[in-house]
Amino acid sequence: MNRGSEEKVVSFRSRSSQAFQSNPPNQPTPSRPPLPPHVRRRRWIWLITMLIIILWSGSQLFVQAREVHSKEMDLLKEKKHLEQLQQENRALEQEVDRLHDEAYLFELARKLGYKKPGEEILDLPDMR
Repeated sequence: MNRGSEEKVVSFRSRSSQAFQSNPPNQPTPSRPPLPPHVRRRRWIWLITMLIIILWSGSQLFVQAREVHSKEMDLLKEKKHLEQLQQENRALEQEVDRLHDEAYLFELARKLGYKKPGEEILDLPDMR
């Protein structure tokens, strides 16, 4: 039962294998014809455009990586400064807690030269 011509039969051979089988072994394979100038020009424009885009992307990646590094260094400095301020804050809080103690207040007053009523302050020379 033949339903059509043999031209409509599907072949699973690739074109390159058909060309290889049709040429005798001592003849070179036919080369491609040269591309028309407008196609070559379009390909060069495409290549140059892609190179420009790749170079620009690389430069932007470098610039942004440098900015991120700079911001990380700034963040590290600010964290150290924050830690220093927190330590200073804890020391000041301890000082405030000590100022609520009466004994400490009397000690500070004596260092400043104050005395209780009826007390005498004696100045002794250093024994050095």
